[in-house]
Amino acid sequence: MAPQPRRSAIAAAAALALLAPPSTAQADTAPADPVGEVTQLTTDTDLPWGLGFLPDGSGVYTRRDAFDVVRLSPTGTRTTLGAVPNVAGTNAEGGLLGLAVSPTFATDGWLYLYHTSSSDNRIVRIRVQGDALVPSSLQVLLSGIPRNTYHNGGRLRFGPDGKLYAGTGDAQNSASAQDLSSLGGKVLRLNPDGTPPTDNPFFGNGGNARYVWTYGHRNVQGLAFDDGGRLWQAELGNLVMDELNLSQRGGDFGWPQCEGTSGSCPGAVAPKRTWSTASASPSGIAVAGDGLYVAALRGTRMYRLQLDGAEVGAETVHFQGTYGRLRVVEPAPDGSLWLATSGGGDRDSVANNSTSRVLRVQLTPER
Repeated sequence: MAPQPRRSAIAAAAALALLAPPSTAQADTAPADPVGEVTQLTTDTDLPWGLGFLPDGSGVYTRRDAFDVVRLSPTGTRTTLGAVPNVAGTNAEGGLLGLAVSPTFATDGWLYLYHTSSSDNRIVRIRVQGDALVPSSLQVLLSGIPRNTYHNGGRLRFGPDGKLYAGTGDAQNSASAQDLSSLGGKVLRLNPDGTPPTDNPFFGNGGNARYVWTYGHRNVQGLAFDDGGRLWQAELGNLVMDELNLSQRGGDFGWPQCEGTSGSCPGAVAPKRTWSTASASPSGIAVAGDGLYVAALRGTRMYRLQLDGAEVGAETVHFQGTYGRLRVVEPAPDGSLWLATSGGGDRDSVANNSTSRVLRVQLTPER
């Protein structure tokens, strides 16, 4: 599919008044909403950030400022698996961030993690044996992702192609987003062993460009694949608009020249949905059935968008102001959603300085 041109700045100005709440055109012919009862699984004094599921149905999540990984059973029993070596905070958004469970975890035991170190952000993997991480098994798969106080990105997601996708931030250097030699402001694509796939769009450029899947991003914190194998990306804007994007191999998503539909970026990929930064700040996203779910930090709500192939339609809002800042949403093996909140301490690196929760959201079957 050819890239869709961004709107001009003049047209964008006329559209700003429509950013929040969703327009009537976005809310037509909505099916019965599947979001149901909410159960609290656990509270946490730190900040849950990355979330995934093991083959036995247990959840595993990272604690950003405590630098450790917790296993959580569907009934709420917690087991701390251990700390991850070489993690460092940034007095704000850095630390132990994204998590992805190996698609072959039952045989290899690998957890994939995205974390900040004292010098960069990096992607690593570490084995789980029984109830513990195995520190000696740690492998650094990719280092040199720019770090800063803010805009560290951090989301990880395995695709149906077996590749590992990672969302990175521009590390407060917006020019890096357009620089293919920088790993910042990108969605990256790796083989499970950390090598760059030879079919990546810029593999022939050599160097860091070999890992780049898409570029022109400010701070990607949401990645999810739908049932058609399409990759959706959620991106935090600056002052104007947050974005939901549909990934295109090798696509330029416009930052810093464009933010949402604001700016003029010929050839850049246009977002599928935008929100005002006050009503969203999208972090984790998930696909379950025909719905795409967005956890909103500043917006303190969860969005559900109806999926229709490569388009999004009707939009509904859940839990607005009920649970505070929502960090990550993930589909569980039992058909529910798990939702983690950031209850405090978002802008420091002090461990156990929060009042966060992990919630289970029942969905009526729609698969």
